Amino acid sequence: MVQYKSRETVLGELQTFLKAFNRQIDTGQNSLTKDFVLLPQAVGGSLVFEQIETVNNQFILSQQDAAELNLEGTTYKLERSAGTFAVVTAIFYTATAPTAAIFIPAGTQIQTTGTSFVSPVVFETVADYSVALSATASFFSYDRSRYEFPVLSTAMNTGSDSNVGTGTIISMASSIAQISGVTNLTASSGGSDIESDEDFRSRIQSKKTGRDLNTVNGLTAYVESAGFIDAHTVRVEDVDAERATGVDVFIIDTYIAAATQTFTYQTHIPRYYFENPPVVTVSSVESSISGIVSSSNYDVNIDNTTPLRRSAHAQDYIEIRAAASLTPGTTFDVTYTYRADIAQLQSTFELDDNNVLTADPLVKHAYPLSFIINATLTLKTNADGPTTRNRVRNALIQFLATYRLGQDIQKSDIIIVLQEGYGDFAVDSVDAVIINSYYLRDEFGVSYLPIDETISVSAKQYVISGTATIN
Repeated sequence: MVQYKSRETVLGELQTFLKAFNRQIDTGQNSLTKDFVLLPQAVGGSLVFEQIETVNNQFILSQQDAAELNLEGTTYKLERSAGTFAVVTAIFYTATAPTAAIFIPAGTQIQTTGTSFVSPVVFETVADYSVALSATASFFSYDRSRYEFPVLSTAMNTGSDSNVGTGTIISMASSIAQISGVTNLTASSGGSDIESDEDFRSRIQSKKTGRDLNTVNGLTAYVESAGFIDAHTVRVEDVDAERATGVDVFIIDTYIAAATQTFTYQTHIPRYYFENPPVVTVSSVESSISGIVSSSNYDVNIDNTTPLRRSAHAQDYIEIRAAASLTPGTTFDVTYTYRADIAQLQSTFELDDNNVLTADPLVKHAYPLSFIINATLTLKTNADGPTTRNRVRNALIQFLATYRLGQDIQKSDIIIVLQEGYGDFAVDSVDAVIINSYYLRDEFGVSYLPIDETISVSAKQYVISGTATIN
């Protein structure tokens, strides 16, 4: 939570300001307003009055109860974040071979074991589930010697308490034909509590005191203050814009996280979308019945549409080919990596609403623009060759690290660094500098035309030197 000066401190500063200008000004309680209105020199204290108003607003906010906070939030188009329902794939099972089709109706209630202190967590199936008798054999689990039927279920109440561990769902509210029990082989997830008064009050306060976050510089500064190396905000009117509305915020992100997502295979569902875009790679696909799915039996589609590519809104998905021979209702796990920094920052924008959402920011991964530098130097007679070349190479790397997104590189600057960058003046002359034969490639393999003296870098690119060879 932002800390503010006390009302007494701010008023004291205001009085000091006025007395410093003219000791004859009456700063008493009964005449302060009169002097501020009549004396033009007091206009300089307007910023202090803004602080007084802020202090008053924050004091009022701190005293508001839940209902008053909800009303206050509407003034700034904010709503308290509602709790969410946990979801889980429940496994209905039987050790006896079915003699008829399996049918589990929507709304079937299952639950954990309660105690005298804790109520059971109740889930219910979200849709009718059926398996033809001829297909039931494929649902037999040799590991557990029973027939297992996976059914998507959701908690009946919101809250983090509905995130329960593996094997904790153990009972059904009513019997189901040919089903002897229920369990969960994976933990439930996604349940969250209603936003607390403290957290909601903090969001309202941030909205009230937001400054300049709908400007390019303000938005960029906000992203950089979150700990990112660099950021570049692009408006719709800019040449690098990728959307017709809103602003794109390109960042240099470094955190690649791993995730495993469970899907239920159905023949009528051609695409299974990842919940954590943008996706980098898929490492494995494993069926709950048949095990590892060969990479030749699925396709990973990374969204390369201009408006959404490399963003947390990218529509990345996987397609399972018919050759995988998965049975409808079978679950399969997809293990993949994704750009966690992109997803987290986008989530921060959309949840925190720090005067940003009116700009409709979309966070995107800025890709590295790599190139090779080959330089030939003439060293002074007393210079140690290997040591000097290594120092020059390090100086060049440090120089390139100072470049920001969208900042062009001049060949002349590279030459200056090569000759003088380390400061010991051991280089007599720079005889040649070749930059990757003047051809650059980005992560999509797009070739660029030869350059003359400038490496042009767009707002969605940042420079890295793949190799620096100093001869």
